[in-house]
Amino acid sequence: MNLFSGKGVFGVVFMGLTLIAFLSGCGSVLQEQKKEEVAVSGSQGSKTVDPPNARYYDFDDIQIPNELTKNADKSKIFQTANLTAGVLVFEGNVEVDSLITFFKATMAKDNWQMKGFFRLPPKSAILFEKKNKRSIIMIEDATFSTRVDVWTIPVTNGQ
Repeated sequence: MNLFSGKGVFGVVFMGLTLIAFLSGCGSVLQEQKKEEVAVSGSQGSKTVDPPNARYYDFDDIQIPNELTKNADKSKIFQTANLTAGVLVFEGNVEVDSLITFFKATMAKDNWQMKGFFRLPPKSAILFEKKNKRSIIMIEDATFSTRVDVWTIPVTNGQ
């Protein structure tokens, strides 16, 4: 992949800006509204059983739809006795809107709070936070497949 081609530069810039905003703790302008939506869906989600069409991978509190296949070559995980961090990469032919809805609902069920949402087709990013962790889910829509990158990092003292 040539990072200096049109698509590559856009991807690198978009991901860099998104990660900077996420790591600096910036919230969306609609943060309070989204927090209320997540709280409502979270309270409804807690009454249901885990969907049979999803499972957990290396992150034990982030569900992934079974329609997505893990790309082990692109996934990078760092584990110790106390934490798991890194990126899991998945691919599959799944509609972006259904993925966004899925992650908003299941992350709330696993006690994640949505902190922001960016959508600039063909890419979308959803930012989540919970005690001692932050996660960003990047969704990229391509012609014949969809790529999902799930980043998770530990945080200390709310930083």
